[in-house]
Amino acid sequence: MELVIFSLVVLLIYLVIRLLSSLGAWVSGSRYRAYRQLATLYRGRYESRGLSDPPTVSFFHAGSTVRVGLAPTITGQPQQIPRTRVVARFGRGIPFRLELAPIARPAPPQPPKGTRLVKLGDPAFDRAFIVQANDLEMARDFLSPQVRWTIGNLQRMVHAGGMLVSINPERLLVQIDRNLGQSSEALAAAVREALVIHDGLLDGVSRRMNQGIDIVDQPDDWDDEDAGPPICKVCGEPITAGAVIVCAACNTPHHRDCWEYVGACSIYGCNGKVGVTES
Repeated sequence: MELVIFSLVVLLIYLVIRLLSSLGAWVSGSRYRAYRQLATLYRGRYESRGLSDPPTVSFFHAGSTVRVGLAPTITGQPQQIPRTRVVARFGRGIPFRLELAPIARPAPPQPPKGTRLVKLGDPAFDRAFIVQANDLEMARDFLSPQVRWTIGNLQRMVHAGGMLVSINPERLLVQIDRNLGQSSEALAAAVREALVIHDGLLDGVSRRMNQGIDIVDQPDDWDDEDAGPPICKVCGEPITAGAVIVCAACNTPHHRDCWEYVGACSIYGCNGKVGVTES
């Protein structure tokens, strides 16, 4: 008799565990359905992080590794706004830095190092957004009418000031200050718009770098001193004083701080990692 009761108790515990497991899987699948559908849409990888933490989705697109999910919360800061992020890490670095945010978004204490304010000549866009970049012409080429329209679409998905676009030589970040994982349509739309920005960025950089350089004969009366100081390709400022690092591969000069900030040569396609210090 005792053996029968013990067997029934064990069976009951087993059934309860199976029920709770199935319920947890159902809740998780229902709660994060938008991420699962996104992974299916882009043939990506759905990565679960438990019942309490939202999952992430990663996939490949045009040579970049794309990761979608919520930004991590900061311990000790209550009432944090959920922030959906699309991060694309480039397969090959680009010589470009840009920060773009709505005019209503609080500005950082200092602008990103080596960047300057960019005006596109589009009155509506220039009034609505602040753009800072290290290469003004590359920024204007990248921010085509299609990309500007896409950025406007992202802004319309959230409150005023609730989005930003950040680009550095290694990655593109598109952030929406809203939990888009609650809606399959909203999450898919944000990722679709982020990929338009990604493709426009790579196309714009490629066009700028493929414009070529005209090689002309040096005239007999050429005076090197009239050429002026070299320009750092990272910050766009003349190299007039202080330590200089010259790329050992292509001989391009950089400010030492700018070289250390990027960690490599800034010339697209060079990939030089070794710099020679000159005083």
